[in-house]
Amino acid sequence: MTYGKKDLPYPYSQDFSGIVTRVKGVRESTRAALVNSLKVASYLKAGANLVERHLGAPATSTPRSDGRKEYWSGLHFLSERALSREVADLEPPFLRQRGTGPYRSTWASHDDYLNDLLSFLFHAMNYDPQYGAELETRGDWLATDENFVGAVDRAAYHEILAVCRMPLFRLQLIVCATADRNDGIHETIASNYAGALEPWAKVYEQTIASRGLRLRKGITLEQFTNILAAIIEGFTIRHMGDPAAGILGDGDSENLVGMAILGMMNSYLERADEPEGPPLRELFESTKQPTEHGE
Repeated sequence: MTYGKKDLPYPYSQDFSGIVTRVKGVRESTRAALVNSLKVASYLKAGANLVERHLGAPATSTPRSDGRKEYWSGLHFLSERALSREVADLEPPFLRQRGTGPYRSTWASHDDYLNDLLSFLFHAMNYDPQYGAELETRGDWLATDENFVGAVDRAAYHEILAVCRMPLFRLQLIVCATADRNDGIHETIASNYAGALEPWAKVYEQTIASRGLRLRKGITLEQFTNILAAIIEGFTIRHMGDPAAGILGDGDSENLVGMAILGMMNSYLERADEPEGPPLRELFESTKQPTEHGE
C-alpha cells in the first residue's frame, strides 16, 4: 500500500513550510517539495521517538569537543546512527529508510537536521499531543468549582505532574540552558510557549469573569498568564530536582504551589463590584519608608 503525508498522524500531517528550513536541494521547488515529503516527516518522527524515549528521565551528558553547538551535548542520543536505526523501524504510514544515504541526501549536516527537528518539536502544533486533553478539565475547575481555593490547589498539583511527564519540557531545559543567542532556538521556544499559554489565557479570562473579579490596574491578561506560567515552571523544576522538598504536599490540596498562586492572585485581582484600587507598584511605592534608626 502506498501512503502519503495526509495519511500520517497529527502533527506530522501538517504543513512544515517555515519550520523545516534546512533540507538540501539546488532548486527552491525541490526543497519545498522535500519539506512536506513523507521522507522528512519520517525522520522527524524518528527524532521525536528518540526524544520521548530518552527524556522520560534525566540523562547524563558530557561536554563535546568536536565543534558542535554546546546544547547538542545534552542530545547525544540523537546521533546519526541512532536516527538511522530508528527510521528503519518506523511503522507505516511513516517511510522506512535503510542506511545513512537517504538521511545525508536530505540534510547537509547533522546540525541542520537537529535545528529542523527542534523547530518542529517546539512548534505549537506539538504541544497538545504531549500535554494531553486535560487542560479543559482543569480549566473547568477554576471557573466553575464551588470551592475556588480547592480548585486552585488541584489544578496546580495536576499541572505540575503533567509538565513533569512531558519530554518537551525536559528538552526545553536542556537547550535553553546553553543555547547561543543567534542559533534560532529562542524563536522555536517562543512558538512552544504560544501553543501552551494561549488556552490558559482564555481559562483565566473566563475564571476572572465568572468569579466576579477583574484585573487590577497596571497588569494585562498576557502578563498575568506569563506570571502564573513562570510560577508553575519554577515549582516544576524544583520538584523534578528535589522531590523531597514537599512542593506538592501530600496530594492535590493545600500545596505550596497553590499558596504561591493564591498570593499572586490576591495581589493582581480585585472584586469587580468594588471601586478600583491603585496599581500594585503604586500601592507599595506609597509604603512608609523606615526612619534612620529603623523605627
